[in-house]
Amino acid sequence: MKEHFKETVSTFFIIVTLINVAMFVIGLIFRPEQKFGYEVFIYPLIYGAISCIPNLIMYTKKEMSVTQVIIRKIIQLILIVAVLLVAILGGQPLSGELFFVGASITGSIVLVFIAVNVIEWWLASKTAGKMTEDLEAWKEKFAREGL
Repeated sequence: MKEHFKETVSTFFIIVTLINVAMFVIGLIFRPEQKFGYEVFIYPLIYGAISCIPNLIMYTKKEMSVTQVIIRKIIQLILIVAVLLVAILGGQPLSGELFFVGASITGSIVLVFIAVNVIEWWLASKTAGKMTEDLEAWKEKFAREGL
């Protein structure tokens, strides 16, 4: 569980960084004239924390098949989109502009979700490669020394 929490914290920082990029792009497209105060810096942290909740809730020690992992990721994405749309747009009257903003937010959530998973996969692959190299070096050393 401790290792899973560490992974979730790492994921949180990746998410927050990508949310900042998404907010910048969406803001430039839909409201380039709008200016913010310092309070806006808290939103990516809140959205990042909300995005990590499904990962913490759906934790399992059980080894999952590829199909189970994909289904779990889809469920996580649906939960994240639903909760974030309610948090961001909840209570506003539906209008044409709000629909396009909501669609853009949904698209950015999906892109951030995919990017986070690709980055995590890449980091895990690098770690696995390094571990494999270290294991091979240890095996060679072991074979040479005849221990």
